[in-house]
Amino acid sequence: MSTSTNDDKQRLISLAEAAEIYGFNRHYLNNLVRRGRLNAQKVGNTYVTTPADMEEYIQSRQKKGVYRDDIQVED
Repeated sequence: MSTSTNDDKQRLISLAEAAEIYGFNRHYLNNLVRRGRLNAQKVGNTYVTTPADMEEYIQSRQKKGVYRDDIQVED
């Protein structure tokens, strides 16, 4: 794995940006943060996360209820 790829996975992105990149609703991601399911930190009034944390959450999801199987992470 190259350093630039690893650095890109660790860059901070807002929940709005994460929602756009990964196909989730921003409010849903905010709820995940409050419930402790998505690792994020608050900077000012905005929660930020990393692509690595988003991918970790996506891989940890369980198939139950209304499960979107169109959201995948490339290995």
